[in-house]
Amino acid sequence: MTYATDYRSWSLAQWLAILETRHKNEIQLGLDRIRHVAGRFDLLMPQPKIITVAGTNGKGSTVAALEALYQAGGYSTGAYTSPHVLQFNERIRINGQPVADEALAQAFSVIEEGRGDTLLTYFEMATLAALYLFRQYPLDLIILEVGIGGRLDATNIIDTDLAIITTIDYDHQDYLGDTLEKIGAEKAGILREGKPFIYADTSPPSSILHAAQALSCPCSVNGQQYRYQLEQQQLVFTDSRGTLSCQQPYLHGNALAAAMMASRYLNDSLPVTPAGIAQGLSGLTLQGRQQAIETRDHTVLFDVSHNPQAAAYLADHLRQHYSGRRLHAVFSALGDKDLGGIIAPLKNVVDCWYPALLAGKRAATSEQLSQAFANNGIDGFLCHNSPLAAYEAACQTASAGDLILVYGSFFTVCAVLPTVKSENLSEGV
Repeated sequence: MTYATDYRSWSLAQWLAILETRHKNEIQLGLDRIRHVAGRFDLLMPQPKIITVAGTNGKGSTVAALEALYQAGGYSTGAYTSPHVLQFNERIRINGQPVADEALAQAFSVIEEGRGDTLLTYFEMATLAALYLFRQYPLDLIILEVGIGGRLDATNIIDTDLAIITTIDYDHQDYLGDTLEKIGAEKAGILREGKPFIYADTSPPSSILHAAQALSCPCSVNGQQYRYQLEQQQLVFTDSRGTLSCQQPYLHGNALAAAMMASRYLNDSLPVTPAGIAQGLSGLTLQGRQQAIETRDHTVLFDVSHNPQAAAYLADHLRQHYSGRRLHAVFSALGDKDLGGIIAPLKNVVDCWYPALLAGKRAATSEQLSQAFANNGIDGFLCHNSPLAAYEAACQTASAGDLILVYGSFFTVCAVLPTVKSENLSEGV
């Protein structure tokens, strides 16, 4: 490809603008292209321990819990996650800190130089940049979050030392299959022979258990080989080796318990004391995940829930922490999502709805949003032309002390969060 300017001098913003438009397919699963280019840079066999995290929901929270646990134990970590909430840099972190613009731009330049005629997607370029950057640091642990599925996801060019699957539910059926068993089989593609596997939810699909058995993977399932419970403001984890605990988390308990179970499996190579685990996980938060910000007049809660299972978790959180408060919901999502299924768990929790249109070709249309609300027996609302406009309308309608929820997509949260953070007085549950 010929460029009008020398790409080696491009800023990160210039790189992202090119990558967002260069490949005709936003999603193109398969490992041949990225494996070929990764081999040129000797990126296929990283020296640190590797944990790979797949699943429908809770991947980001699980990665954050693993980072916090092992950093508290004194280890150096690299984490690769997606998508980002506000800035691309959030996707690639060294010891919990996003990599700088200049380092990312330089990594993209190196990958561009070496890819030859192999055309890579946005996610494949980002994955290679992450692996290239991780090699520049003396890391003890690399944590990789799968983008979509597992078997054919770009992150799966790396053999993991420990696989975690968080949950299985319906999402991306066009790519992963139309049953939970098919979706589970795709996500089980991250398992490796003889390497331990954790299922962070209860009742895994049989396809996952069959894959673990076929590969002789030591297997731990939440509620079977380990469990946790919340008691007296503590999360208490129990397995055959005893108990671990931390302060009751802001994040979902499944994520923290999976991180605790991971510490059991990796104890010989990366030991962390119970005190270190408690220190790392207590009070852990993650941007855009049940993130509460207090403004002058309202509490604003952000959550990136974009499928029915995540919306059900959110509804439970609202009942537990905000019962009795009047609730206004700013909602928008992509048109290829189960809009009605994301709305349904909250229809008896939300008092006033403020649907909004997102930018971009994948955004749900006003007709799609209206039909999804109608299917849930909800009417009497106005569809706003942006999430920020919907949020401003909610602020005008809400009384002091009311709760304003912003949810439905990473794009929905991203559109409103910067404005609210500028009004921020405090953050918490």
